[in-house]
Amino acid sequence: MRIEPVFVFDLDGTLVDSVFEHVLAWKEVLDAEGIDLSVWRIHRKIDMSGGLLANQLLRETGVEITAGLVEQLRQRHDAAYQLRASAVRLLPGARELLSWLSNNEVPWAIATSGRKESAAPALEALGIDPDQTRRDLRSGQTCQARSGLIHRRRRTVGRADPIRCRGG
Repeated sequence: MRIEPVFVFDLDGTLVDSVFEHVLAWKEVLDAEGIDLSVWRIHRKIDMSGGLLANQLLRETGVEITAGLVEQLRQRHDAAYQLRASAVRLLPGARELLSWLSNNEVPWAIATSGRKESAAPALEALGIDPDQTRRDLRSGQTCQARSGLIHRRRRTVGRADPIRCRGG
């Protein structure tokens, strides 16, 4: 069996410069809820999925964690992030790299722990139609522990060696 290399890229912070917009959106939402957390505490957990991040941040504050509160915070974050999405920029060479890989038939995927709604502006900036993306938890969990959204290009990434398949 021949194992082919597959490139799996994290979206936020690897292909697009969106980390601080996410941090500021979380800060705004938490402040509005009366949950006082410093920006650096939010930033150090920003690579987690929204639900996991909210749970971890709430644990640090001693606030009672309910599924309803976590979901409410995630939805509010999505809305706050959308207001900042116009400030998100591609990192230098991101689009060209994906284009080169596609033109040379090298399989690649984009994984993110974010929801499709918050990933859509970044995907569009990369020239990817968010409606053509796939949610593939099995491959996402194999390639990146917290990823949910996978954009597949050219060939399937499902046959990738999980040891060699690392995102971000």
